Amino acid sequence: MRKLLLFILMVFSMPVVAQLGKSNEVGYIAKFAKLPKIKFTQSSAAEYDLCKTANGLEKVKIQQSETHFTLPVKNRNISLKRINQEQNDFDGYEYLGYYSRLKMYAITENTMSDNLGFGTLGLVDSLTANYYTIISIGDGAVEAPIPSADGSYLIYYYNRLYDGDSCFIGLLQVDRKGKSGQLLKEKLSFETDSFAIEEVRWLNDKTFIIKACRTHKTDDKVEKIFSYYKANTE
Repeated sequence: MRKLLLFILMVFSMPVVAQLGKSNEVGYIAKFAKLPKIKFTQSSAAEYDLCKTANGLEKVKIQQSETHFTLPVKNRNISLKRINQEQNDFDGYEYLGYYSRLKMYAITENTMSDNLGFGTLGLVDSLTANYYTIISIGDGAVEAPIPSADGSYLIYYYNRLYDGDSCFIGLLQVDRKGKSGQLLKEKLSFETDSFAIEEVRWLNDKTFIIKACRTHKTDDKVEKIFSYYKANTE
């Protein structure tokens, strides 16, 4: 009887292992098309250097094996299959890090089809276990979002590799007081075929600056030409 009671206590004290729930998708181009566009003004390298360089993504240690990794969330653990490049197995997930201010994990979901790779950026809320995916603009996942200092906004971008110097930028608003599963919503966007994005930094809670890049080819050399633009969240 004592052994039985000990076994029951052990079972109920172990964290529940689960998979990701249904994703809440954000970042649809059709939704952004109905919203205002980001309005950029000229900035400078000097002003850009005043910004914080950290993107807020920390490599918090998690439990990992050769085949899986585990994300601890509210009342459970989420176990995800890892990609294995050594075995050319690209169907699975990759752990990118943790946003301590947002209490969210960043991952990519990766698949292979006809020797082509596809990826989607995902965010797992450690407080609620809700799962969010940011719609990909192309075959690969968008770059990991950069949160504002106060955690009210996320900005992300995607460089179109096959279209020269071109990119898409999306701004999401973070609303912890909203309905369950509606933590993130589209706010502003911008796209251009005039430059790609080298990096994005926040100057303050409302203003961000992009480091834009254009490539210039002369003979066998490729030169990067940088320019800087800033915008706010309104």
